[in-house]
Amino acid sequence: MSAFCLQKLITEKTPQHPSHPGENRYRIEKKENCEEKTLSFNPIVIPPSPENPARYLVIMLHGWGADAMDLAPLASMLDLADCQFLFPNAPFDHPQVPGGRAWYALETSDYQGLVASRQQLHDWIISLEATTGIPLERTFLTGFSQGGAMTLDVGLSLPLAGLGSLSGYLHGEPHPQGPQNVLIVHGKQDPVVPIAAARQARDLLLGLGVNVEYHELNMGHEIPIPALTILRQFLRNRLETA
Repeated sequence: MSAFCLQKLITEKTPQHPSHPGENRYRIEKKENCEEKTLSFNPIVIPPSPENPARYLVIMLHGWGADAMDLAPLASMLDLADCQFLFPNAPFDHPQVPGGRAWYALETSDYQGLVASRQQLHDWIISLEATTGIPLERTFLTGFSQGGAMTLDVGLSLPLAGLGSLSGYLHGEPHPQGPQNVLIVHGKQDPVVPIAAARQARDLLLGLGVNVEYHELNMGHEIPIPALTILRQFLRNRLETA
């Protein structure tokens, strides 16, 4: 089965911040040599309380046009003891949203910047074991929208404790490396990334032997409390076995 072409999934509405809907459609301009750029993620780090040393990492990737601050409030809402949260900034500036970031350009045929973003996000996640002392097997990768797509793209190649895609999609045919546990949560009324993208991701991953937990909710392109509750329970269940 061929993967969805992302350009066909994008509607005339911009991918929205979970808390900042309603912006007009915009375009990421192609930059020369951006595939060769050294990228920096400048993550927001939220440790657990002092009485609970970090035993697990939870990395959360924001969506197109947002930044690390957009998802950082979710750390306290998820309320997971023993977890250190990392909220990296996507590496590329967004040309029309002041302070907005992008993991790659959505509307270029080659998704300009994806190769560099993918490789350096992969390498950065691997490096965290040395800098935090927490192994990959106790690291979770999650993301919203374009961040959910990056979660599936990069996370399926790593031996992580679990992956969570919220309103995300696949870039192409996945190639999971070893056993994987994936959560997919998507809105039935999502006007930005249609529910068909989530269903295709589910079917492709199940066909490849990936353990998929799948939820369709009555919501749009957002992270409401029901979606957050599902993510929290998925993480808690995986914490017990990681």
